[in-house]
Amino acid sequence: MALVLGLGLLICTVAAAFVFEARFTSRAKEDMQRLVSSVALSAQSTGRDAAAAKQLSDSTGGLRVTFVDEDGVVTGDSAADPATMENHADREEIVTARVAKYGISVRRSETTGSNMLYVATRLSDGSYLRVSGQYPSALAGFVSFLPATLAAAVVAYLIALVLADRFARSISGPIEELCSGLKSVRGGTVRLDPARYPYDELQEMAADINELSEDVDRSIKTLSEERARIDYVLDNMTEGLILLDGQEQVLTINRAACGFLGCDKSVTGKNIIYATRQMALIEAVDGAVHSAAAGRVELPLSSGLLIDAAVSPVVRAEGDGEMAEAAIVVLSDVTIRRNAARMKQEFFSNASHELKTPITSIRGFAELLCAAPDLEPEKRQEYARRILREAGTMQNLISDIIMISRLESGDITFEREVLDLADVVRDCCANAKPAAEENGTTLTCAAERAVISASRKEMQELAGNLIQNAVRYNGAGGYIDVNLTADDEKIVLSVHNTNSYIEPQYQQRVFERFYRIDKGRSKAMGGTGLGLAIVKHVAGQYGAKVDLTSTKEDGTTFTVTFPREKSAAAH
Repeated sequence: MALVLGLGLLICTVAAAFVFEARFTSRAKEDMQRLVSSVALSAQSTGRDAAAAKQLSDSTGGLRVTFVDEDGVVTGDSAADPATMENHADREEIVTARVAKYGISVRRSETTGSNMLYVATRLSDGSYLRVSGQYPSALAGFVSFLPATLAAAVVAYLIALVLADRFARSISGPIEELCSGLKSVRGGTVRLDPARYPYDELQEMAADINELSEDVDRSIKTLSEERARIDYVLDNMTEGLILLDGQEQVLTINRAACGFLGCDKSVTGKNIIYATRQMALIEAVDGAVHSAAAGRVELPLSSGLLIDAAVSPVVRAEGDGEMAEAAIVVLSDVTIRRNAARMKQEFFSNASHELKTPITSIRGFAELLCAAPDLEPEKRQEYARRILREAGTMQNLISDIIMISRLESGDITFEREVLDLADVVRDCCANAKPAAEENGTTLTCAAERAVISASRKEMQELAGNLIQNAVRYNGAGGYIDVNLTADDEKIVLSVHNTNSYIEPQYQQRVFERFYRIDKGRSKAMGGTGLGLAIVKHVAGQYGAKVDLTSTKEDGTTFTVTFPREKSAAAH
């Protein structure tokens, strides 16, 4: 604004100088014409020589007076020798005076070397009278205006700076506020008051920003809700999910993946190495991102879990090929599946081994019977009993194998009913009593009424295996106490025998399939090695807990605690 104002002052000054000069020239010409008219009257009575010119010049206050004859020859001049002066017939003022009353011109005088105003008139004798005086140029007029112009410019600059600052602030202030409001639109919370802005355009901009902010607010809310729903779904997946970008930075990671890798969601936005140090997984991610190659690795964790990690590239077409721009990692817990496969393999291996013994024994005794037709009746009878006993052992083993296989695979489901567990326990004790008497073992049974919703077959397996094991591993003179108690919170079945002791290192393993502490003794007594495994599995089906306590002094006690069902208790 100061520069524009200065340029305006300069243009105005120059224009004023020219206007002043034009008016000054016009006034000067008019004054000079009147003066020439007066001098012409005086010249009528004088000569036309230099003395007359000098006399007339003195009467005009020093103006230059020149006499020129009809041929343009200078006959007298108040400022120069006429003999040295050129012919003036072609001078503009002389030429004009021939046809008009006055001839006027402004030019630089070669005689005096200054800018002059010339006015000529024709006298009665045909000669010419010319009066001239110094005349200031346009530059001189401008120079005369220069001090005032500079003073006005300084004052104008100061005023312009103050006004420009205020004017700029009146515009830039609201605009800066609008800019700040526009930046905060990203948060969707800005609300501007259009009425506070002094300009209609800014008011419209503020209203538009408010509408934009509302749109952004709605969009952010919608996106947040969608993200929350997606996070909810992802966090409730049993599989771990990790989404990575082309720089292997974590874009999304769900709760399951954090649990598997031992990290938290703060790794979002960071490289995969901040989430895991499993080199196999990192290398698979490198292959997916840089080579668009899918991969699958197994990650054994320190917690004992075995994780299957499937790494898939997210590819896009790039010319004639494909380029990976992201990767997806899906983590699955395969511990149970692998353990199940291992247990299944062990189960079949153990089952084959367990079946091999009675089959070999049966075949051996059968070959003996076939090879010795004249065998003594007592021996033949003994071999037949051995074959029958081994066949019974094999039958029991096969039945137990089928039972536990069906229970664990879920292929068989037993219908539940409301029954009194005391009846089941008493029946099992009655079935085991002959074997106990044969072994010289005293078996006692005390069972309170305990109503439960359960499968009778499963309860018979549970109670029967516990009682038969107690009879089988107790000796002559031993005692077996079977107790069933019930209250409002639980039902407790305990089987105690006095003549057996299980060392602490074996107390958890006895529930494994085919595990025997004394294999020779167990087989001799007809044990299959599956009874306690069946007990534990059936108890787990009903949320029951199986406890084992064993001391050398008191013997061994198996306790099964069922949580009491409210409906059954009321019944």
